Amino acid sequence: MMESTPLVSSKLAPQLLLERQRALKGPGVGKAAHLIKDAVMGHQDAPYEGYYDPYQNERSVLLNKISLICGRLVVRLKGAVKFCSWVLFMLTFFEPPPWCRDASHLFVDGYGHDLFNSESSTVKEYGDCKLLLDMHGTLEDGEETQQLYPSYNSMWLTIYQSKLTELACVCFISLYMVFEFADDGFDLRLFFYRGSHKCWIHAVRCFGLICLLASAIVDNTTINPFLRMLILGTFLRAVQKEMWTFMKMIPEIMLPISLLAVTVTFYAWFGVVIFYDTREGRTAFPSLAEGMWTLYTCVTTANYPDVMMPVYNEYRIVALYFISFMVISFFYLMNLVLAIAVNTYDESIEQRKHYREQLSKRLLTEAYALLDHNSEDSVSRESIMNVMTILNQDVAEIQGLAADEMAIMYAILDKDGSNCISLDEFLGFGSVLLIKLSKSSDYATFVETHLPSIFGSSFYQTLCKSVKSKTFESVMEVILVLNAVIIAAQDYPVLVGQNVIHDVRNQVVVGNSNGHIDAVWEGAETVFTVVYVFEAMLKIMVYGWKRYIESPRNVFDFFITVLVVLASVYVYYPNTYSNIRLIEFVVMARVLRLSRLIFAIDSFRVFGVISLDIIPAASSVFLVLLFIAYSFATVGMLLFGGVISHDTNNLHHESLMEADDFVDNEYWGNNFNDMFSGMNVLFNMLVVNNWPNQASGLECATGNKLLVRLFFASFYLLGVTGIGNVITSFIINAFFQQMNTIEHRQGPDEKVEGEAVISGAQAVFDTTSITGTSTGLQHITYVARISSRHRDVEVDERAALRQLFSGPSSSGNENN
Repeated sequence: MMESTPLVSSKLAPQLLLERQRALKGPGVGKAAHLIKDAVMGHQDAPYEGYYDPYQNERSVLLNKISLICGRLVVRLKGAVKFCSWVLFMLTFFEPPPWCRDASHLFVDGYGHDLFNSESSTVKEYGDCKLLLDMHGTLEDGEETQQLYPSYNSMWLTIYQSKLTELACVCFISLYMVFEFADDGFDLRLFFYRGSHKCWIHAVRCFGLICLLASAIVDNTTINPFLRMLILGTFLRAVQKEMWTFMKMIPEIMLPISLLAVTVTFYAWFGVVIFYDTREGRTAFPSLAEGMWTLYTCVTTANYPDVMMPVYNEYRIVALYFISFMVISFFYLMNLVLAIAVNTYDESIEQRKHYREQLSKRLLTEAYALLDHNSEDSVSRESIMNVMTILNQDVAEIQGLAADEMAIMYAILDKDGSNCISLDEFLGFGSVLLIKLSKSSDYATFVETHLPSIFGSSFYQTLCKSVKSKTFESVMEVILVLNAVIIAAQDYPVLVGQNVIHDVRNQVVVGNSNGHIDAVWEGAETVFTVVYVFEAMLKIMVYGWKRYIESPRNVFDFFITVLVVLASVYVYYPNTYSNIRLIEFVVMARVLRLSRLIFAIDSFRVFGVISLDIIPAASSVFLVLLFIAYSFATVGMLLFGGVISHDTNNLHHESLMEADDFVDNEYWGNNFNDMFSGMNVLFNMLVVNNWPNQASGLECATGNKLLVRLFFASFYLLGVTGIGNVITSFIINAFFQQMNTIEHRQGPDEKVEGEAVISGAQAVFDTTSITGTSTGLQHITYVARISSRHRDVEVDERAALRQLFSGPSSSGNENN
């Protein structure tokens, strides 16, 4: 059955039921609506035959009612169950780490037994984690009262609370799956419909839930983080697509990776021979395996000069060896991997777009055949409105449409005004349902609606004209510059490195000043704050709240203004809380408003708009990277948790102190003692900055070079070489797509055959008649926008609106 949701109040349920029954009397309406929904969404979890349809099945009235109710619950609870999956995923960051629930393996038998095998409530609630992660002492450099096991202090839950939260999430997700099963008529054949997307999604989800329940029973949670990630992934379709793209990319990049492996092997062999019995040979090329590791780290650009310089200082000729290696490996082969990744991703995007177009055409053609009852190559208005009624009630992803909006959409669809829909017109159904409609009256301001006399006054109209003018923006930009100068003057002592102190209210004081609030500086800041608040109030009053928040710049300014007001309240309102760093951060947020000056330049403004469009679309690619980092951080906690510490009683401490680079650079915080610390280590790996120092510490501490190197090399290949190149490919592809879209969007206003005026990314039109079709509505002005449902394929909103509001001949020419 199609996913359904009650989009209106229960008081209207009888009326909706009558409308549904009336709509479903039309032959083929239910199946056609299902096909149209899939065409609009651009994917098909299963064909119509893979769902239970309670409106077409007469075998059991009770079963039909259960399926109908549960189908509506499935959609209504979709957001809640996705949130629950995220809670399950994030649980790993806030529960006691697995390595320290029983940490006796980190100590000699006697010490571990005496310290940890107690019956205290702390040990029962946290295992050994609370004792270890709260342990403080004197460090190697004599610094006192420092953490002996550095961590983020993010252990907010006890073991019991973690298990209880996990069990609650598992039960809720399981209940959701029961509703899905009931929606399919309690038919396993439909629930696991062979060959469909929903089959493997349900199978993977069931597997994860069963394993989590089993782990709770046997009290072994080692693999729980991976199961939590697996369950979350089944709810993120965009992540599934990007992961599939990455999997298809792997065979393509294996050729340059193989060539890189051969190059590293050959140069390492050569290096072992030519540097034999030299300091370079003893430190970097003592064996073929060590030489390969040395050159591999050079390819990552983490420490190339450190490897070359010792021997280069003695023999300049060896530059040929290192330079030739870097040219072949880094400048050629690594960029070849990037080129293949970009090309593969571009092909993947085109394949997705082509698939959606073909799927939409096929499904809409099937739906059209179902509604063309007499094979007259036309579908009546009644059939279209019946389908819209079902979509309106059953498909939350599209939207809840009012009767006026359905009439408007029908008029847009009926381009020739014949009051029936041809196949060519019907194929535009998917585009029509992407329209988001709103009345122009929705943008009316408070003054316009409630104070019409003031709104019509010449003074108010002059004020509106002034606020909307470029002069007003220029004045605000001048004020921003003055504010920046004031802040720079206030912070001048800090900026030039003078001896400063902070009083309890976070004021900068030079030398031995008395520490009181500087009334001059804070008075000036208060004036600027009042100006910013006044600016926001004026714009909200003139533009109205809805139009105001549609501008990303206004949203940014409003957020910064709120921060500034809160900072000012903190400065003047007496309180005992004092966090100098936090307040400095908030006060400096004032300067962020200067970014408005950057976007006053056309080129920067276009760049900013493109960036705002790309960021939401890039979320799925970054989520794939998050999943990979999450997996490696979890493995890191299991393998290396607790081995990095200042605790002299720890079995690994003495060996760790032999890692000179790690100790000298104070990399203690880079560890796998908790999830956040592990993610930080992997982020350092992503930016390829001195990660061999981190690896050397773990090598010495564990005494297992092979394991440590395999761990870091694997993450580099997957995270940096793999997903890193996918992210680069995505940004390149999306940037140039958006560049063309923005150029079209910023064109001059245009009239489309007298039907609509397209301005920017929206069309303003009158509802009386659209594309020659009478809607039967009064003269009401509407605003139409296009909503793209496929983040990786950007819609040219202006072109799409032009095509929708064009007549049949113009539309046909554009298609051609």
